[in-house]
Amino acid sequence: MKELDITPIGLRDYAISLGWTIVAEAIRDGLFVLNSPNQAYKQLVFPKDPVDFSKSEAVHIALSKLAHSINLSEFSVIERIREVNEDVITLRYYSENKSINSLSFQEAIDAIEGTKDMLLAAASTVVSPKTYHPRLSRNEAVDLIKKTKFRHTEEGSFVLKISCPIEMDITPTINLFGETQNLPFTRQTFSLVNLAANELINSIETNTQEEFVSIQKQSDNPIISYNFCDSIINLFDEQRESPFDLNFRWSPSFIKKLPSPNLPTTLRVPYSFKSKFEEIKSELKPETKVLTDSFIATVESLNGDIGNDGKRSGEIRLSVLLESEVVNARVILNADQYEIADKAHMNPGSYIKVRGKLNPGKNIRLLNEVTDFALMQK
Repeated sequence: MKELDITPIGLRDYAISLGWTIVAEAIRDGLFVLNSPNQAYKQLVFPKDPVDFSKSEAVHIALSKLAHSINLSEFSVIERIREVNEDVITLRYYSENKSINSLSFQEAIDAIEGTKDMLLAAASTVVSPKTYHPRLSRNEAVDLIKKTKFRHTEEGSFVLKISCPIEMDITPTINLFGETQNLPFTRQTFSLVNLAANELINSIETNTQEEFVSIQKQSDNPIISYNFCDSIINLFDEQRESPFDLNFRWSPSFIKKLPSPNLPTTLRVPYSFKSKFEEIKSELKPETKVLTDSFIATVESLNGDIGNDGKRSGEIRLSVLLESEVVNARVILNADQYEIADKAHMNPGSYIKVRGKLNPGKNIRLLNEVTDFALMQK
């Protein structure tokens, strides 16, 4: 008989969340006994001691009864028991005309990174609502990521599942509407992911995204940010141009102490919305300013010309590391600087340190007044 990686308390709490009622008298006999909802005259009986529980055939019988009562497989019930104290988000890639049971390794990495950034952006907005977060590294957001678990995927489509425990040891916080509330940080973050994504989708469907963005930019407590839109865009599967779903399941064991948010449990995001998300993202990006500083960059292309002296000089293209993003820049170099750029370009993984003035721009920014251009030591 296969040993199960669930606990007696987990099975009990999940059954209670479905309406089963506990028989207190049985506890003194070392058993959890629960009566079925709606007086269906069925019982779940299993040991409350973890050691006895792991060896008991009664547990498998209880799981079978429970699964049958809610029309789920035993595997699905076990998964939900494992997550009974956690809020869950699943990202499901699917196709209208064929099954998707895999992504390329790189696509899976991108999906995981996009989901991580989505949580970081939402958590950062919970702590400090603004339409742009220069860095997604607030302690509260990073701590949430550390606690978040990567769960099993599911059949029939490619599914990424993440969950995070609910911790009820909380202090009052101010929600997005200025109201005092007692909600765990996990619930606030997962709820904001749902609310923000839902509002974005609604604004696109009703063609009111300009009005929606304007309200967000003027609000003291915006629910969306440039970073959140960027993370949603990164979730799209560009190879297949597939739609995806975001599914939410709220911790069932806290259902009485912590009512589930009045939000949709499934959000469907068509691939055709990608360009709209990009438009909204660009509207939320703060205006760029002139920055005079030292920057770290990689050399992407060499476009100079050979002079009368036989040396090459002129324009090159850089990818400049700027806070939480990478920006494209062009710079005009003299022959000595160009030689350094050529060495960096010919050696993958090399970085340049350049000091100058980085001017505003949407696509390619101008970096001029260069006073220092050096190859960094590896």
